[in-house]
Amino acid sequence: MKTMKKSAIILACAAFAATTAQAQHITNKQIVDQKLVVDYEMPVAKPKSDYAAVVTPMLCSAHDTIRFQSVIVRGARNARVVHRDMKLNHKGIEEMPYLKAKNLTSEGITGQLVADMNEYPWVRTEPITLCMLTELEGCCQVNTIDLSCADLGRMLTPQRAPLLRVKMSPDDYKKVRQLEGRAYIDFRVNKTDLDPSYRRNPQELKKIMATIDQVRGKKDVDIDRVTIHGYASPEGSYQHNTQLAQGRAATLSNYIQKLYKFKQGVIGSMSTPEDWAGLRDHVAKSQIDERQEILSIIDSQIDPDAKDAQIKRQFPQRYQQLLNDVYPGLRHSDYVIQYSIRPYTLEESRDVYRTNPEDLSFAEFVALANDAGLDTPEGQAIVYKAAELNPNNPRAVLLAAQTAVGQNDFAKAEQILPAKPTDPQLAYVLGGIRKMQERYDEARTLMQQALNGGVSEAQEQLDEILLLSGK
Repeated sequence: MKTMKKSAIILACAAFAATTAQAQHITNKQIVDQKLVVDYEMPVAKPKSDYAAVVTPMLCSAHDTIRFQSVIVRGARNARVVHRDMKLNHKGIEEMPYLKAKNLTSEGITGQLVADMNEYPWVRTEPITLCMLTELEGCCQVNTIDLSCADLGRMLTPQRAPLLRVKMSPDDYKKVRQLEGRAYIDFRVNKTDLDPSYRRNPQELKKIMATIDQVRGKKDVDIDRVTIHGYASPEGSYQHNTQLAQGRAATLSNYIQKLYKFKQGVIGSMSTPEDWAGLRDHVAKSQIDERQEILSIIDSQIDPDAKDAQIKRQFPQRYQQLLNDVYPGLRHSDYVIQYSIRPYTLEESRDVYRTNPEDLSFAEFVALANDAGLDTPEGQAIVYKAAELNPNNPRAVLLAAQTAVGQNDFAKAEQILPAKPTDPQLAYVLGGIRKMQERYDEARTLMQQALNGGVSEAQEQLDEILLLSGK
């Protein structure tokens, strides 16, 4: 019976919420210490002397109901009858408090309802209705005379996290770029002299020169640094390979310097005596039977010469294959051309944006976006382009992601943001998205990361997540 009555109340609340005029007046509603507090006024007609009006407040959702203590308004004769009955037949039981009908004002009754959100979690986020069931008791019968409801709506809905200010860094004004490549320059055995016509050298030298010429062909560009990094393969003694790698890198850088006559200090060389990292990468990606055993030797802390000797001793056939097929590729010269681009005026930036947007600094992108208007499609497109070309600049990513969030385009913001941000501000933005998606556990973790990283705004978000989730 209780279950049937409860179901009937829920259905009645839902029906009256949609069709009944709001007889009661909600004077205040707020959330205090994880509790929903609702103050109300309810006009009640004065019952006749033999009757009592029993008003029962209820908070209803589509699935559940909280039924609060009833407010009783008794007529004079009804009050005397109940009092005499309690005294004669219910000794020791305290009579329920009531209001005298003669004291009832035109405002009716007032009250306050308190619903603990931890006890009733659905109060947090489900749309709820305040219903007042008015029953008339007297003459040995109870009649329902009114059920009026007022829609309270959803008590807690996730609010979009406030946007963070994007603070520019000095690096955002710099335009330092680099091109890099790898060449396989051939040297005669145990020699450091460079013969430009030897074996593959004509085409390999052209690769280096083509990269340098590509940079030199750009206008508004200064080459700041050219670095040649020479590598030798692991066979032979480590000491001898050190000399070969250093000498060959220096020879190649001197050759390039003679061709281009860079300013003093622009070109330089460095070396790695034996490219064990390259060998490891090849073995790890291979399907050879001895892969794990050879990787274990490569990763060991023994002397490089001992490593090479152990591989040769334990796996002589495989070692010979590596020596013939893999080791030649470990003798290479990597090169990096680092260059800077001069600053542009706003007018120049507009032209560069149309032709070579990669030549703009992040600060120049921001200036263009502000000029177009960050609330315009043009300005937003500029911001998104800045993030696309500067994915490792957290400020560029922050501005673009927040622009998408401002448009309620959470899907685009997630495409811009890293899936697992390490920057605290980016963690804050992604945490805000997760909160709006009601993925509160993820939102809490990200906001805590942001707070730990110094984003003070995250504390307010953590407080809101606690209210929304109850934990």
